[in-house]
Amino acid sequence: MKVEAVQNSDRRQSCLIPIAKGTLYGAAGGFAAKYLLPIQPDEMQTPEYQKVVGAIDSQRTEYNAKTKQYLDTLRFKENKTLAQDQFVKMFDGLKEGDRVKRSSIRNALKTLEEKAPLQVDEFRRLCKDSSEVARKTAQQTIKAFNFAVKRIRPTNYFMTAGAVVGAIIALIDNVIRTHK
Repeated sequence: MKVEAVQNSDRRQSCLIPIAKGTLYGAAGGFAAKYLLPIQPDEMQTPEYQKVVGAIDSQRTEYNAKTKQYLDTLRFKENKTLAQDQFVKMFDGLKEGDRVKRSSIRNALKTLEEKAPLQVDEFRRLCKDSSEVARKTAQQTIKAFNFAVKRIRPTNYFMTAGAVVGAIIALIDNVIRTHK
């Protein structure tokens, strides 16, 4: 009659290889978690983050290169409507960082109501479209900045935490697993 404990001991492999694999997989998972985890509230509360996001938000309503690019598509159009012409004229004379005054919007609407009342809706649509373009640009810029914030997170912390968790899971799996 064979002793069962000795027979199992002969077939059992070393637990170092599975633990090393678990550590490696955990470290890779920790590295991926650095970029996959969303920006945390404490990261958003830093003065640097608030300053940059505030500057990006304020640029949505300011005249800038994106605004100029949007206006050029209208400005060089051959058959402009009066609404498009009034929209482009609102931005004439603005420099980088200036904002369109409410009085110029009111004046453009007043001119349209007098000369072509049917084009008032088109003017409002142009204003809405330009605001939407500015909002989307700001969103893209904030997403790029969030990626930069994720990039400066401490890689060692995430990889070490992942490696420890991976090693513990591999050890528990190795202890619980029944070898056949």
